[in-house]
Amino acid sequence: MPENNSNDITVIEILRKTVSELELCNIKDARINAELLLCEIMKCSRLDLYINYEKPLKRDELVQFNQYLKRRLSNEPLQYITGKTNFFGYEIKLDRNVLIPRQETELLAERVIEDIISSEKKYVSLFEIGTGSGCIVVALAKRLTELEIGYEIFSIDISGNALETARKNLELNGIADKRITLFEKDIFKIDRLKKNYDYIISNPPYISLKDWNELPDEIKKFEPLSALTDESDGLKFYNKIFEIYSDKEFTGKAFCEIGFGQKEDLVNLLKKFENIKFTFYKDYSEIDRIIKLEKC
Repeated sequence: MPENNSNDITVIEILRKTVSELELCNIKDARINAELLLCEIMKCSRLDLYINYEKPLKRDELVQFNQYLKRRLSNEPLQYITGKTNFFGYEIKLDRNVLIPRQETELLAERVIEDIISSEKKYVSLFEIGTGSGCIVVALAKRLTELEIGYEIFSIDISGNALETARKNLELNGIADKRITLFEKDIFKIDRLKKNYDYIISNPPYISLKDWNELPDEIKKFEPLSALTDESDGLKFYNKIFEIYSDKEFTGKAFCEIGFGQKEDLVNLLKKFENIKFTFYKDYSEIDRIIKLEKC
Protein backbone atom coordinates (compact mmCIF):
# COMPACT_ATOMS: atom_id res chain seq x y z
CA MET A 1 0.00 0.00 0.00
CA PRO A 2 1.35 3.50 -0.80
CA GLU A 3 3.19 5.11 2.13
CA ASN A 4 1.40 7.90 4.00
CA ASN A 5 4.55 9.88 4.70
CA SER A 6 5.19 10.87 1.10
CA ASN A 7 3.99 14.15 -0.29
CA ASP A 8 5.52 13.47 -3.69
CA ILE A 9 3.66 10.40 -4.95
CA THR A 10 1.94 11.24 -8.20
CA VAL A 11 -1.34 10.11 -9.70
CA ILE A 12 0.30 7.73 -12.15
CA GLU A 13 2.57 6.25 -9.47
CA ILE A 14 -0.26 5.54 -7.09
CA LEU A 15 -2.32 4.04 -9.89
CA ARG A 16 0.48 1.64 -10.82
CA LYS A 17 1.07 0.55 -7.23
CA THR A 18 -2.66 0.19 -6.53
CA VAL A 19 -3.37 -1.87 -9.65
CA SER A 20 -0.55 -4.23 -8.67
CA GLU A 21 -1.92 -4.68 -5.13
CA LEU A 22 -5.46 -5.24 -6.33
CA GLU A 23 -4.32 -7.81 -8.89
CA LEU A 24 -2.34 -9.68 -6.22
CA CYS A 25 -5.59 -9.96 -4.23
CA ASN A 26 -7.46 -11.19 -7.32
CA ILE A 27 -9.73 -8.13 -7.46
CA LYS A 28 -11.45 -8.05 -10.85
CA ASP A 29 -11.05 -4.96 -13.05
CA ALA A 30 -8.15 -3.77 -10.92
CA ARG A 31 -7.33 -0.70 -13.03
CA ILE A 32 -10.92 0.53 -13.14
CA ASN A 33 -11.19 0.03 -9.38
CA ALA A 34 -7.98 1.99 -8.80
CA GLU A 35 -9.11 4.80 -11.08
CA LEU A 36 -12.56 5.11 -9.52
CA LEU A 37 -11.20 5.13 -5.98
CA LEU A 38 -8.74 7.85 -6.90
CA CYS A 39 -11.43 9.82 -8.73
CA GLU A 40 -13.56 9.72 -5.59
CA ILE A 41 -10.69 11.06 -3.49
CA MET A 42 -9.68 13.78 -5.96
CA LYS A 43 -13.26 14.65 -7.02
CA CYS A 44 -12.44 14.38 -10.69
CA SER A 45 -13.19 12.32 -13.80
CA ARG A 46 -11.15 9.36 -15.03
CA LEU A 47 -9.99 11.50 -17.96
CA ASP A 48 -8.72 14.15 -15.54
CA LEU A 49 -6.57 11.54 -13.82
CA TYR A 50 -4.55 11.03 -16.98
CA ILE A 51 -4.50 14.69 -17.95
CA ASN A 52 -2.97 15.38 -14.52
CA TYR A 53 -1.03 12.13 -14.18
CA GLU A 54 2.09 13.86 -12.79
CA LYS A 55 0.13 15.74 -10.12
CA PRO A 56 1.21 14.80 -6.57
CA LEU A 57 -1.46 13.82 -4.06
CA LYS A 58 -1.98 15.95 -0.97
CA ARG A 59 -1.26 14.26 2.32
CA ASP A 60 -4.92 14.10 3.38
CA GLU A 61 -5.86 12.66 -0.02
CA LEU A 62 -3.25 9.96 0.35
CA VAL A 63 -4.39 9.07 3.86
CA GLN A 64 -8.00 8.76 2.74
CA PHE A 65 -7.02 6.82 -0.36
CA ASN A 66 -5.12 4.29 1.75
CA GLN A 67 -8.18 3.85 3.94
CA TYR A 68 -10.35 3.21 0.88
CA LEU A 69 -7.81 0.84 -0.63
CA LYS A 70 -7.60 -1.18 2.58
CA ARG A 71 -11.37 -1.66 2.47
CA ARG A 72 -11.28 -2.71 -1.19
CA LEU A 73 -8.49 -5.19 -0.52
CA SER A 74 -10.74 -6.76 2.12
CA ASN A 75 -13.28 -7.38 -0.70
CA GLU A 76 -15.68 -4.62 0.32
CA PRO A 77 -17.53 -3.61 -2.89
CA LEU A 78 -16.38 -0.41 -4.55
CA GLN A 79 -19.92 1.01 -4.47
CA TYR A 80 -20.13 0.79 -0.68
CA ILE A 81 -16.74 2.47 -0.32
CA THR A 82 -17.69 5.41 -2.54
CA GLY A 83 -21.27 5.35 -1.21
CA LYS A 84 -22.87 5.61 -4.65
CA THR A 85 -23.51 4.05 -8.03
CA ASN A 86 -25.17 4.91 -11.32
CA PHE A 87 -28.48 3.32 -12.26
CA PHE A 88 -30.32 4.14 -15.46
CA GLY A 89 -28.21 7.31 -15.71
CA TYR A 90 -29.11 8.55 -12.24
CA GLU A 91 -26.91 8.74 -9.15
CA ILE A 92 -27.98 6.40 -6.38
CA LYS A 93 -26.61 6.65 -2.84
CA LEU A 94 -25.70 3.32 -1.28
CA ASP A 95 -24.96 1.83 2.10
CA ARG A 96 -24.86 -1.71 3.42
CA ASN A 97 -28.59 -1.67 4.19
CA VAL A 98 -29.36 -2.04 0.48
CA LEU A 99 -28.40 -4.24 -2.43
CA ILE A 100 -26.04 -2.81 -5.04
CA PRO A 101 -28.15 -2.33 -8.20
CA ARG A 102 -27.11 -4.52 -11.11
CA GLN A 103 -27.22 -3.84 -14.85
CA GLU A 104 -29.80 -6.62 -15.23
CA THR A 105 -32.23 -4.64 -13.08
CA GLU A 106 -32.02 -1.74 -15.52
CA LEU A 107 -33.63 -4.15 -18.02
CA LEU A 108 -36.56 -4.53 -15.63
CA ALA A 109 -37.11 -0.77 -15.59
CA GLU A 110 -36.69 -0.63 -19.38
CA ARG A 111 -39.32 -3.32 -19.99
CA VAL A 112 -41.85 -1.59 -17.74
CA ILE A 113 -41.28 1.76 -19.43
CA GLU A 114 -41.54 0.20 -22.90
CA ASP A 115 -44.83 -1.43 -21.94
CA ILE A 116 -46.22 1.83 -20.57
CA ILE A 117 -45.27 3.64 -23.77
CA SER A 118 -46.89 0.96 -25.94
CA SER A 119 -50.07 1.13 -23.84
CA GLU A 120 -50.38 4.84 -24.69
CA LYS A 121 -51.57 5.49 -21.12
CA LYS A 122 -51.20 9.07 -19.92
CA TYR A 123 -51.35 8.08 -16.27
CA VAL A 124 -50.16 4.90 -14.57
CA SER A 125 -50.17 3.46 -11.06
CA LEU A 126 -47.36 1.16 -9.97
CA PHE A 127 -46.87 -1.12 -6.97
CA GLU A 128 -43.29 -2.17 -6.24
CA ILE A 129 -42.34 -5.07 -3.99
CA GLY A 130 -38.87 -4.55 -2.52
CA THR A 131 -37.85 -0.88 -2.54
CA GLY A 132 -34.20 -1.42 -1.65
CA SER A 133 -32.16 1.64 -2.60
CA GLY A 134 -35.12 3.08 -4.50
CA CYS A 135 -33.25 2.77 -7.79
CA ILE A 136 -36.24 1.39 -9.72
CA VAL A 137 -38.56 4.06 -8.32
CA VAL A 138 -36.07 6.75 -9.31
CA ALA A 139 -35.65 5.36 -12.84
CA LEU A 140 -39.39 5.02 -13.46
CA ALA A 141 -40.36 8.37 -11.97
CA LYS A 142 -37.67 10.31 -13.83
CA ARG A 143 -38.35 8.63 -17.16
CA LEU A 144 -42.14 8.95 -16.89
CA THR A 145 -41.72 12.63 -16.10
CA GLU A 146 -39.60 13.05 -19.24
CA LEU A 147 -42.33 11.29 -21.23
CA GLU A 148 -44.98 13.56 -19.68
CA ILE A 149 -46.85 10.55 -18.31
CA GLY A 150 -48.52 11.00 -14.95
CA TYR A 151 -47.84 8.42 -12.26
CA GLU A 152 -48.22 7.27 -8.70
CA ILE A 153 -45.87 4.72 -7.14
CA PHE A 154 -46.44 2.74 -3.95
CA SER A 155 -43.33 0.81 -2.92
CA ILE A 156 -42.88 -1.53 0.04
CA ASP A 157 -39.89 -3.02 1.80
CA ILE A 158 -39.54 -5.03 5.00
CA SER A 159 -36.44 -3.02 5.98
CA GLY A 160 -36.95 0.39 7.55
CA ASN A 161 -33.25 1.14 7.07
CA ALA A 162 -33.52 0.42 3.35
CA LEU A 163 -36.49 2.78 3.09
CA GLU A 164 -34.45 5.56 4.71
CA THR A 165 -31.78 5.09 2.05
CA ALA A 166 -34.46 5.12 -0.66
CA ARG A 167 -35.91 8.38 0.68
CA LYS A 168 -32.47 9.97 0.42
CA ASN A 169 -32.32 8.88 -3.21
CA LEU A 170 -35.73 10.36 -3.96
CA GLU A 171 -34.54 13.66 -2.52
CA LEU A 172 -31.21 13.46 -4.35
CA ASN A 173 -33.03 13.02 -7.66
CA GLY A 174 -35.72 15.63 -7.01
CA ILE A 175 -38.72 13.29 -6.87
CA ALA A 176 -39.62 13.26 -3.18
CA ASP A 177 -43.28 14.21 -3.57
CA LYS A 178 -46.79 12.93 -2.88
CA ARG A 179 -46.87 10.81 -6.02
CA ILE A 180 -44.43 8.35 -4.41
CA THR A 181 -45.14 6.45 -1.20
CA LEU A 182 -42.54 4.28 0.52
CA PHE A 183 -44.00 1.95 3.13
CA GLU A 184 -42.55 -0.59 5.54
CA LYS A 185 -44.39 -3.86 4.95
CA ASP A 186 -43.76 -7.60 4.71
CA ILE A 187 -45.13 -8.90 1.41
CA PHE A 188 -46.00 -12.22 3.08
CA LYS A 189 -48.51 -10.38 5.26
CA ILE A 190 -50.45 -9.15 2.21
CA ASP A 191 -53.22 -11.37 0.84
CA ARG A 192 -54.47 -9.02 -1.86
CA LEU A 193 -53.89 -5.47 -2.99
CA LYS A 194 -56.44 -2.88 -2.00
CA LYS A 195 -55.95 -1.05 -5.29
CA ASN A 196 -56.03 -2.29 -8.88
CA TYR A 197 -52.63 -0.99 -9.96
CA ASP A 198 -51.61 -0.88 -13.61
CA TYR A 199 -48.32 -2.61 -12.78
CA ILE A 200 -46.74 -4.75 -10.09
CA ILE A 201 -42.94 -4.57 -10.25
CA SER A 202 -40.37 -6.54 -8.30
CA ASN A 203 -36.75 -7.57 -8.16
CA PRO A 204 -37.22 -10.01 -5.28
CA PRO A 205 -34.60 -12.00 -3.34
CA TYR A 206 -34.27 -14.95 -5.73
CA ILE A 207 -31.02 -16.66 -4.74
CA SER A 208 -31.55 -20.01 -3.05
CA LEU A 209 -29.88 -20.56 0.29
CA LYS A 210 -27.72 -23.27 -1.31
CA ASP A 211 -26.51 -20.87 -4.02
CA TRP A 212 -26.04 -18.05 -1.50
CA ASN A 213 -23.53 -20.16 0.38
CA GLU A 214 -21.49 -20.39 -2.82
CA LEU A 215 -21.42 -16.63 -3.49
CA PRO A 216 -18.07 -14.78 -3.41
CA ASP A 217 -17.20 -12.97 -0.18
CA GLU A 218 -17.59 -9.62 -1.93
CA ILE A 219 -21.33 -10.30 -2.06
CA LYS A 220 -21.94 -12.67 0.83
CA LYS A 221 -20.06 -10.70 3.50
CA PHE A 222 -21.21 -7.22 2.57
CA GLU A 223 -24.59 -7.12 0.84
CA PRO A 224 -27.76 -7.62 2.93
CA LEU A 225 -28.81 -11.25 3.22
CA SER A 226 -32.53 -10.44 3.11
CA ALA A 227 -32.15 -8.67 -0.24
CA LEU A 228 -30.35 -11.61 -1.84
CA THR A 229 -32.01 -14.82 -0.67
CA ASP A 230 -35.35 -16.05 0.62
CA GLU A 231 -33.32 -18.50 2.75
CA SER A 232 -35.14 -21.30 0.94
CA ASP A 233 -35.31 -22.43 -2.68
CA GLY A 234 -35.29 -18.95 -4.24
CA LEU A 235 -38.96 -19.21 -5.27
CA LYS A 236 -40.86 -18.09 -2.17
CA PHE A 237 -41.29 -14.48 -3.31
CA TYR A 238 -42.40 -15.46 -6.81
CA ASN A 239 -45.03 -17.80 -5.45
CA LYS A 240 -46.37 -15.02 -3.23
CA ILE A 241 -46.31 -12.47 -6.05
CA PHE A 242 -48.13 -14.90 -8.35
CA GLU A 243 -50.78 -15.50 -5.67
CA ILE A 244 -51.37 -11.77 -5.25
CA TYR A 245 -51.41 -11.22 -9.00
CA SER A 246 -53.90 -14.05 -9.58
CA ASP A 247 -56.61 -12.18 -7.65
CA LYS A 248 -59.55 -12.07 -10.06
CA GLU A 249 -60.12 -8.40 -9.22
CA PHE A 250 -56.63 -7.44 -10.34
CA THR A 251 -56.40 -6.56 -14.04
CA GLY A 252 -52.97 -4.95 -14.39
CA LYS A 253 -49.65 -6.45 -15.46
CA ALA A 254 -46.60 -7.57 -13.51
CA PHE A 255 -42.89 -7.51 -14.29
CA CYS A 256 -40.26 -9.32 -12.21
CA GLU A 257 -36.55 -9.89 -12.51
CA ILE A 258 -35.61 -13.57 -12.28
CA GLY A 259 -32.43 -15.48 -11.51
CA PHE A 260 -30.22 -17.58 -13.75
CA GLY A 261 -31.81 -20.95 -14.51
CA GLN A 262 -35.14 -20.19 -12.82
CA LYS A 263 -37.34 -20.20 -15.91
CA GLU A 264 -38.41 -23.85 -15.70
CA ASP A 265 -39.23 -23.63 -11.99
CA LEU A 266 -41.31 -20.50 -12.54
CA VAL A 267 -43.21 -22.11 -15.40
CA ASN A 268 -44.05 -25.00 -13.07
CA LEU A 269 -45.17 -22.59 -10.34
CA LEU A 270 -47.46 -20.80 -12.78
CA LYS A 271 -49.27 -23.98 -13.82
CA LYS A 272 -51.60 -23.66 -10.83
CA PHE A 273 -52.71 -20.17 -11.88
CA GLU A 274 -55.10 -20.63 -14.79
CA ASN A 275 -55.79 -16.91 -15.24
CA ILE A 276 -52.15 -15.89 -15.79
CA LYS A 277 -50.25 -15.86 -19.05
CA PHE A 278 -46.56 -15.02 -19.11
CA THR A 279 -43.64 -14.00 -21.29
CA PHE A 280 -39.90 -14.24 -20.60
CA TYR A 281 -37.34 -11.71 -21.82
CA LYS A 282 -33.60 -12.30 -22.11
CA ASP A 283 -30.74 -10.08 -20.98
CA TYR A 284 -27.72 -9.05 -23.06
CA SER A 285 -26.12 -12.45 -22.37
CA GLU A 286 -29.17 -14.27 -23.75
CA ILE A 287 -30.18 -15.38 -20.24
CA ASP A 288 -33.87 -15.33 -19.32
CA ARG A 289 -33.99 -12.36 -16.96
CA ILE A 290 -37.46 -10.77 -16.90
CA ILE A 291 -40.91 -12.31 -16.63
CA LYS A 292 -44.02 -10.43 -17.66
CA LEU A 293 -47.43 -11.49 -16.32
CA GLU A 294 -50.77 -10.67 -17.91
CA LYS A 295 -54.31 -11.84 -17.25
CA CYS A 296 -55.78 -14.37 -19.67
